[in-house]
Amino acid sequence: MKLHKYEGKTVPVEGGTIPLRNSKNSVIGVFRHHCGNVATVHNNTGRKKHLVYMHCDRCRCDQASGEEYQQQVRDNMYPTLEALYAAESSQETVTDTVNQEVPETQETPELAVYSDAEPLEVVEVESEVEQVKETVSETVNQLPEQPQTKQVETQSKAANEGVQPKKLAICAGLGALLGGLFALAS
Repeated sequence: MKLHKYEGKTVPVEGGTIPLRNSKNSVIGVFRHHCGNVATVHNNTGRKKHLVYMHCDRCRCDQASGEEYQQQVRDNMYPTLEALYAAESSQETVTDTVNQEVPETQETPELAVYSDAEPLEVVEVESEVEQVKETVSETVNQLPEQPQTKQVETQSKAANEGVQPKKLAICAGLGALLGGLFALAS
């Protein structure tokens, strides 16, 4: 994932800058959001004052309240953009150093080398493949040609028309009238 530098408006704070936000809750830090952009971290108020939420320019407001995610945000939050960039650049140098120390090739243990194995005969496999190809092509040539058929319309005209509200109301009224008459007769 490519990490982006924040390109929007910033506000100076003690020790650096933070992204400008129009929120009644003050910015308590910055966090690298899962989309790769920088998000501002805010404290909630009211019932959820124990939770933090983030505002990302790309994803907008992220109010995920899972305990693990909240802890991850608190652990990886930085007070300013400069502190975030410094931490990311030092992390990149550590990753580069580790990648340089990994050997490119691994030696194969002597026990894993099979010196007395016989090579496979490729000629036999190729001839079998040719035989299968010939059998398939002969079978395809022997198949009779299929005549083209017309598509048959399977749905009736009534099913295609849909429900008509006037007819439905009339039928419902007649059904209610007949039901009432049968109830009086019994």
